[in-house]
Amino acid sequence: MGTKVGLPSGPEGESMRERVAIALALTVAGSAFAGTFSEIESNNTLGTANGLGIFNTPGGSVIIDAYLADNDVDWFSFTLSDTSSLAIFAAFSAGSGADGILQLVTDSGDVIAFDDDSGVGFLPALQVESLAAGTYYLGFSGFGDVDIGSIGSDELADGLGHDENFGYKLAVGFTIVPAPGAMALLGMGGLVISRRRR
Repeated sequence: MGTKVGLPSGPEGESMRERVAIALALTVAGSAFAGTFSEIESNNTLGTANGLGIFNTPGGSVIIDAYLADNDVDWFSFTLSDTSSLAIFAAFSAGSGADGILQLVTDSGDVIAFDDDSGVGFLPALQVESLAAGTYYLGFSGFGDVDIGSIGSDELADGLGHDENFGYKLAVGFTIVPAPGAMALLGMGGLVISRRRR
């Protein structure tokens, strides 16, 4: 990531950046299931995280519509049925000038990924390859809550240390690649279906 996209500045540019970020995440998921989710407060801890659902082969995507208040953190959980590639892009409300961070955390609370500014401007973005099957948590907070050191320390975003206040969208896309054995089973299933049609 880290490559900056040259888009116009100002409200028009912000709107265009939002569309680009969302389009990029949806592209990751291809033609798989796509949905939307509106944040439900209070989701400030792993225990109160908003559940986004279970994602199966071939994957899918979800657009999260949420609001980050002063001293707030938003947690979302999702479950993968098999190994997956994951892409997350953030877009802020037009003209907000906001600065956010992202954390990706395992079911046991280990911080496995963090980002501050890898998206456009101050937008965070994450791309993770070969994410094993299981349940994960995505934390979104304001700049100053936690930093890259959270990967080594497993310090979770708690909303403290930032005074950001803005609406945002997260575009989350999954591409799930089943294990070779599962691929063989899928192929055999297709063979049975094609034989039945004859």
